[in-house]
Amino acid sequence: MLKNEPGRHFLFVAAPFGPFSRRLGAELRATGARCHRVILNAGDLMDWGGRYGVPYRGGLEGWPAWIAAYLRRERVTDLIVYGDSNPYCVAAMHGARCAGLKIHVLEQGYFRPNWITLERDGVNGSSSLPRDPDFFRQMARLLHDQPHVEMGRIAQPAVWRIFVYHFWAYVGCLAFPRFRFAYQDPPLRQGLGHVRRFLLQHLERRRTQAILGELAASDAPSFLALLQRPGDSQLVKHSSVKSVAGFIRMVMTSFARHAPSSARLVFKCHPLDPGLEDHRGAIQRLARELGLDGRVFYVDGGHLPSLVEAASGVISVNSTAGLVGIEHNRPTIVLGAATYDLDGMTHQGGLKTFWSAPQPPDAALFESYRRVVMAHTQVNGAYSTVHGIDVALRETVCRLLGD
Repeated sequence: MLKNEPGRHFLFVAAPFGPFSRRLGAELRATGARCHRVILNAGDLMDWGGRYGVPYRGGLEGWPAWIAAYLRRERVTDLIVYGDSNPYCVAAMHGARCAGLKIHVLEQGYFRPNWITLERDGVNGSSSLPRDPDFFRQMARLLHDQPHVEMGRIAQPAVWRIFVYHFWAYVGCLAFPRFRFAYQDPPLRQGLGHVRRFLLQHLERRRTQAILGELAASDAPSFLALLQRPGDSQLVKHSSVKSVAGFIRMVMTSFARHAPSSARLVFKCHPLDPGLEDHRGAIQRLARELGLDGRVFYVDGGHLPSLVEAASGVISVNSTAGLVGIEHNRPTIVLGAATYDLDGMTHQGGLKTFWSAPQPPDAALFESYRRVVMAHTQVNGAYSTVHGIDVALRETVCRLLGD
């Protein structure tokens, strides 16, 4: 059995949807550590359970003082958060830094859905890993590839976990009347959007297949632009491009001015986009305005690696999906802050030069980066399935106790 140094006290503030946090907390307590979770709404309560839960029913304005006092009073040593942009997490992380505590950030895995991210004090643009390509080259020589266990399909269980969590959050809203979600759109509206998008997916598949067939029949270069989920923290916090609409306009304006006249541009919708913004309509209107009719396409769905393989280059704000482009040896440009935006791995010359002279990634550097990141911040497993949690738990506990 893993042993814990005396006095460790782990506190969750936000966690992946489902039982992952509850099971991780039980594993940590089994090592002798204390472990609690702040209960901000009834969704938290259903995921975690009542035992070892600490309810907070105040408003967001009183949260920073409350969490700072709790961290101090209960002698918390380690803060665990899910993402680093939720206002509850931001205030908790600030209080933890002021108190000199360890901070652990959970996120979805960088490279594939069969992995999760466990980062120290920040993810993506705020990662604790340096941005020096030579660091990754040198460190990789000391490391071995991490063993990999397939999880199977996890998208449907993940969506179900999200639905159940928000259902209970709404049902129990009277018990936590001052809690506020930090989403750009209310969860109920997002849920209805997902339902509508699901019902239209058959039509979208036919449209996508027709577009891909048209592009495959042409010898002209095509570029793939990856849309991110509206309101995504990677957009809001780690980028000067604050909206999907802003990203679309930036890319299309540059494409119109600097891309070869034969080039094509394809925008791919994020798989978890709730469909509340009319990306297709915005792209079509802007294409007419910029004189790009017949050169710009929008797809909702499609196999990402196949789309990347067919592309001459990949454009992303800072989504980890951009790593798929690099992994498939496609020139990739990042318009926001991302840990993988390294000289030699991504195009460094800006959009103006990307269309005509995109810099291909250094495959050896990418392999070094992948090996270091997998060893230091990635854990094999998944938040949304029983098997995925089983695989992830032991290594996650080892990493937490080893920090």
